[in-house]
Amino acid sequence: MRFAPDFCRAQAALQLAKAESEPLENRRNIALAAAKAWTLEAALADKQAARATPLDAADAKIAKEFADEDPASLGET
Repeated sequence: MRFAPDFCRAQAALQLAKAESEPLENRRNIALAAAKAWTLEAALADKQAARATPLDAADAKIAKEFADEDPASLGET
């Protein structure tokens, strides 16, 4: 499942806040581990979002031309 980078950062901040207010060491460590995991997930979500950028107008036009080509005109059958 993919998460939005902003959602991941919000979850990381929430877990950090839990860790700061938690008196029990084991629960604090769990919250810190969760915050670290959400931070890593945010980085992955940023990479996925960067790859999913839409085509600019020139690239979209070229892609449309390729999609509209007739295979018979290229000698393919």
